[in-house]
Order: sequence, then structure tokens, then C-alpha cells
Amino acid sequence: MPSFQMPTKDWEEVQGIPGNDKCVDCGLSKPEWASVSFGVVLCLQCSGRHRGLGTHISFVRSITMDSWTEKQIQSMKLGGNDKLNKCISEEYSSIREKYDNDTAQLYKLQLKARVEGSPEPKELPKKKEVKKNDPSRYQGIGSSPPPPPPTLKSSTLKWVATAGITIAVAWFATR
Repeated sequence: MPSFQMPTKDWEEVQGIPGNDKCVDCGLSKPEWASVSFGVVLCLQCSGRHRGLGTHISFVRSITMDSWTEKQIQSMKLGGNDKLNKCISEEYSSIREKYDNDTAQLYKLQLKARVEGSPEPKELPKKKEVKKNDPSRYQGIGSSPPPPPPTLKSSTLKWVATAGITIAVAWFATR
């Protein structure tokens, strides 16, 4: 997938989308950063807050300094600050509350579907219930799941019990 600086004509098109003349979160004019995940433009300060959310929530790019793929540019053209703010109309006390919730995640999945030309989901996928000892719960963390906990053989347990009793008897004998 080739990447390149966002062409001026594409940036002008993105700027012309309703609401994109100002930062989606604070309203500062002439934003030069973007959350590709949500197809919105941001000011420098809010881009830092979005970076703090993690790329799994908001993938941030500089309009002028970063490379862009065709799909990322398409995401910006199909998104827009006003579209997102209509979808997420509640007041939130923090950036995390605004973007790390089911409504925002569904919006992000719908935008991704539009970019890929696939049907838009109407709801979030069901979360898979993961049991405590299920190794799949480590999926995506590190290179492999941790080894299973060691099991003690009955002969080891007998030895530990015998040694413990012996130590206890010796301790009481010295008192």
C-alpha cells in the first residue's frame, strides 16, 4: 500500500466538509491534524489528547508532515467533524469518555465500512466471553501466551508436607 503526503487538492476537499474549518473537540480554527479512525480534523493540542487514547481508539496523523494511504484519505473524505458530532451528541467531561464508548466505536466501524465499500454495521459485534484460563485472552499481547501454571505431582506434595511437619516439630522441640 503506497503512502505519500496528502495532496493539496485532497486536503482542500477535506477542509470543505462541514465543520472541518475548526477542531472537532475544542473548536480552534485551522486544524492541521486528523484522527483517521473517526475522519475528523484536530488542532495540535487535541491531537496530543487523541494520541494519548492509543491507536486502537484514535489513529492520528499530521495533515502536512505524515504520509497518507489512499484509504486514510478516503476516510477523511467520507468523515467530517459535523457528522461525528451529530452522532456523538452527548456532552462528555473528557476526550476518553467521548471516544472510548460504544457509540463512538460503532461510528468508527461504520466509517471503515464506507471506506472499504462493505455494508455498514448497525451494532457492535458481540464481545466474546473469555474465561480466566483461556489462552486466547492473551491474543495480541506480546509474541505468545504465557505458559500454563506448573502442576504439582502428588509425590512433590507429600515431600513438602513431610518437610513442613519435620521443621515444625524441630522448632517446637527447641522451645
